[in-house]
Amino acid sequence: MNNPQTFSSESDRYALYRPHYPDELFAFLSGLCSGQEKAWDCATGNGQAAIACAGYFSSVEATDISPEQIHNSLPHPRVRYSVSAAEKTQFLDSCFDLITVAQAVHWFDLPLFTKEVQRVLKQDGVLAIMGYTVPEVDPKIDRIISSELYERIDPFWASGNRLLMNGYREITFPLPEIPIPHRFQINVDWDLRRLLAYLSTWSAVKRYSNESGLDPLIRLREALSVVWADPGEPREVTMPIILKTWRIQKASG
Repeated sequence: MNNPQTFSSESDRYALYRPHYPDELFAFLSGLCSGQEKAWDCATGNGQAAIACAGYFSSVEATDISPEQIHNSLPHPRVRYSVSAAEKTQFLDSCFDLITVAQAVHWFDLPLFTKEVQRVLKQDGVLAIMGYTVPEVDPKIDRIISSELYERIDPFWASGNRLLMNGYREITFPLPEIPIPHRFQINVDWDLRRLLAYLSTWSAVKRYSNESGLDPLIRLREALSVVWADPGEPREVTMPIILKTWRIQKASG
């Protein structure tokens, strides 16, 4: 199972169980832009980031290479969805104030994507890449998830996933980088079923299940039930956000 397949298969579950980025993140990104006319959410998945952008921009183009993801996208009057690769689009030159890539840039052909970014961003336009790290509940639960799941599925992560795990430190663009003044994070209240449903969308979990014929979440559920006595009890779950931003500066003349 290659990476596009992991996200195309069961794309309805991806749409249902992936968390949303906080609104304050998109307010911050909008504030970096000199205009708020048009944004492009690249590799949009089911459109969560695109819809968040629509709260601050007049129109949003949302693209994904997966027709299944676009089919399960969330409708919004200011968001237009289309199937497209990140590295080559039909957009006009210098048409976007902001480009966002949420939880996906680590799968791109970065040299080709860089050329497309430089072509379609306006002067002083902003590129933002983001992703979130593993969920944090409390130290005891976190240790159980690490030993029963993370260690088990670790060999099944693709190299792109490891770029995200390393905080996108290896990913850069030949543009002036914008400093990030503070840390953003996702905060949700999830019960045990909801947490396990989210973990089931991970590509490494799917690859582990396909290759071993075993569901790693069954053993995890059993281990967590010891410390999460009431599976219907919501607990605060935090996911720190990785965010890197750059500003386009095109040569004049």
